[in-house]
Amino acid sequence: MADGNALKAMVSFFTIWQQDLTQEDMDAMDREFHLVPVVGALMGLAVLVVAGLVFYLQMRGIVLSNMFMAIAVMATAYVGSRFLHFDGLADFGDGSVVAGTQEDHVRALKDTLIGAGALGVALVVTLINFSEYTMAGYLLVAFAPITEVLVKNAQVACAAFGMPGNGMAGRQVSETGVTSMWKSTGISLVLAILFSIVGVLVIGAICDLPVYIEDVVFAALFGLIASVVSGYLMARRSNRVFGMVNGDILGATNEISRAAIMLVMVVVFSMVM
Repeated sequence: MADGNALKAMVSFFTIWQQDLTQEDMDAMDREFHLVPVVGALMGLAVLVVAGLVFYLQMRGIVLSNMFMAIAVMATAYVGSRFLHFDGLADFGDGSVVAGTQEDHVRALKDTLIGAGALGVALVVTLINFSEYTMAGYLLVAFAPITEVLVKNAQVACAAFGMPGNGMAGRQVSETGVTSMWKSTGISLVLAILFSIVGVLVIGAICDLPVYIEDVVFAALFGLIASVVSGYLMARRSNRVFGMVNGDILGATNEISRAAIMLVMVVVFSMVM
């Protein structure tokens, strides 16, 4: 039952599908944060449908640009999450670039105003993600859903290695340890393999491009490693700069790890295909 409460809270908190939550639901989410890749899988299903539809239109000469697919997929992820993680990325940018003491960094992180650091970091990370998604092309049918799972695993890794703060996500971070990270990684592995199979089958149903399940799975395994490394590095930097990991930093981890995960999968796939 606790798993159901946790997933209910996560779906309501991380997606546009809002539900009435109880304190029991919120407490379960904090304790069972390792389940958040399942919510990533729900978002993955949405981007799979969008990417598959655009690819189908591409194969029939209706849509002629990989950039359109990249925009459509990214927009689906952003809107589907209510721009929650993008907001965290912007706050992280402000908090990171400000000069001064740790208290100054934290003050800028929590400030509701948008500064140059927020705009700069959000713009650079978004452009990097857009360029990588464009580079992936039709592989987004498989890679985009996998990425939605793995960015959530990066969040769990960040929470596992992060020091809790006093904000809303403080208990979530304090309740999430290395054991939770390994549970999340195992769940992410299973979901990534499933999306690899489904993605390749969808590509094969639309056209006869030579894409093999084992190649996509191999790339996804490296993406999984990249998710853990990204989460660890975000936690390490945040512990040093802010003295904690809070909800904004977890959101920033979602978007920054997206760039690392997609790049690793595209590069690995291009080497083995």
